[in-house]
Amino acid sequence: MAYQFIHIETYSRAQTKVKGTDNHFNSAAQVFGEARRVPKYSGHVEQVGKVYRLGGTLSVAQLEARHTALLKDLKERVTRKDGSTYERKLRKDAATLYTEIHSHPLPTSTFLADKKTYGPEIQKWIKLALEDFQARMPDDIEWTAVMHVDESHVHFHILAINPKDPKLDANKLHTGKAAAAKLRKALDAPTAVTALPKPELQKRPRKPKQPRPSKNRETQRKNKIKREAQLSNWEKECRDVEAHNAALLAAWNTENAAHLKSARKQRGTIPEKDAYTAAMKALQDRYYEQVGKPCGLLRDGPRAERLSAVEYGARQKNAQRLASDIETVERDRERVDQEIDMVEDIKARHADNLADFSKKQAEFDDGLDALETLITQLETGEATVSDGAIQMQKPPRFLKHLFQKKPRESRTVGLFRRLFKLIVWGVDSGRNVVETTLESNEPEL
Repeated sequence: MAYQFIHIETYSRAQTKVKGTDNHFNSAAQVFGEARRVPKYSGHVEQVGKVYRLGGTLSVAQLEARHTALLKDLKERVTRKDGSTYERKLRKDAATLYTEIHSHPLPTSTFLADKKTYGPEIQKWIKLALEDFQARMPDDIEWTAVMHVDESHVHFHILAINPKDPKLDANKLHTGKAAAAKLRKALDAPTAVTALPKPELQKRPRKPKQPRPSKNRETQRKNKIKREAQLSNWEKECRDVEAHNAALLAAWNTENAAHLKSARKQRGTIPEKDAYTAAMKALQDRYYEQVGKPCGLLRDGPRAERLSAVEYGARQKNAQRLASDIETVERDRERVDQEIDMVEDIKARHADNLADFSKKQAEFDDGLDALETLITQLETGEATVSDGAIQMQKPPRFLKHLFQKKPRESRTVGLFRRLFKLIVWGVDSGRNVVETTLESNEPEL
């Protein structure tokens, strides 16, 4: 097998006969037990191996306990024919457990003989399959995934429950059944063909009553003979009734089979079945794109197109090359993404540096303009310095805010602050620059 394999199914508490078998039955308990490799449910495994947990919200044992606890008090509301309703425990045959089986074409013996070589391949397959499962499922499900390596091929199970649903309905998680139910709800009339009414069967005659006990031996002998005759006649009547009923049912079965065949032929295809099939095919297509193709698995097996062994082998090699090409493309894409991130980071740093430079340039230009204005007004006498204060007409904005020192200021502003302080000290007549008290007081404007 070199193609993908995914099988989904739902189970109930009731034992359900497996289609195509005589004495094989499945139930939720059996599925949980097989996943945990409980001996009672693992007769198909020659030598039971270890169970490897792959992920999920709970372990298998925890999920089984949670499933049991939810069903214990779960009730459903039933509507009678007259429109009234009543509550009862959820039917035992209601589907409450959802499962998926994912199998890899790699034989278990090959995997176990060389885990170092095949381990990355299996890990990639599991990772992609679990990611696809979680993307398909609602966020509020509870689930677990376990892998087995004690059968012919490496495979793992996913088990899930739908705790937010009032009936714990697992069919709502099943792609095909959910699609069929959705269409069935939208149809104006049911498409199921109704069987012919069953014939009214005869009831078995009542068993004769025991004669009254007697102490007389002769009476006891007569009663025994009479009793044996009564039972013989009663058994004959029962056989006649059973034969009559069997003939009625046989005739009904023949007539009903012909009726169903004719009605189904007249009805044509079943819309719900078509919706189910289309949804399941879409699931396989999705699985191939998300899991099969990246892992080098084929979408279909050789019998789907009646391929020869040579043709199928060639297609398998093409699938493996495609998977390799996908890995190469993914690696190249990751490298390109990293390079793009590096370029974006360089651009961002360059933009920050440019913005910082522009800010410093603007501060420097404002400082030069303020310095030029102050010197010009000092030269013309329009500005004076007295007692550490500058008196001037229309002082520049830069000069107004210069001495309102902020906790964090740029280097440019700090240099201009010191420069203007020196100018004030030097121009202020009658004060020594070194001895002036302005060392501890900022100039005023």
